[in-house]
Amino acid sequence: MATGVPLQRPAPRHLSLPNPVLALAGLATTAGVIHVVAAIEHVGDSWMLGVFFALVGAGQLLAAWWIHREPGDQRTLKLAAAGSAAVALLWVLSRTTGLPFGPDAGEVASVGVADTIATFHELAFAAIVATLVSRPGRGEQRLAWLGSGLGIRLTLVLLSASLLIAAAGGHEH
Repeated sequence: MATGVPLQRPAPRHLSLPNPVLALAGLATTAGVIHVVAAIEHVGDSWMLGVFFALVGAGQLLAAWWIHREPGDQRTLKLAAAGSAAVALLWVLSRTTGLPFGPDAGEVASVGVADTIATFHELAFAAIVATLVSRPGRGEQRLAWLGSGLGIRLTLVLLSASLLIAAAGGHEH
């Protein structure tokens, strides 16, 4: 019996975000969490390192939140990418020649699992942003797969696995 009210199908339940937003927010979040944990681990060794890692982690978490909230904010994307690249460069320097400043100036740090994962995430973040801003429109087309069902699932699996591996791998001193 017809009631005069058309039947409506429920809307599909899938994540609808601009293509690279989930990946960018996830990369920044994962690196941020790793740096917050590093801050906790380092505060006993050096308050300067603890504060540095806390600020880096908080900045990455804030960037992730803002990118998710305002995905079209090019200024934030560029600033976060530059910060990510700078932190990755500091990591490379600290693992090759040692930093010329800080409590362990001149000492070459060992490579750990968590810090390596954070650095790869920072470099991937910077690469995705560079792709987006260097070729407006074309960059988004190249990264469209990140917004597909498979891309979203892969992103979530890789980010989750990264956190698990980082947690299991610990941090080297």
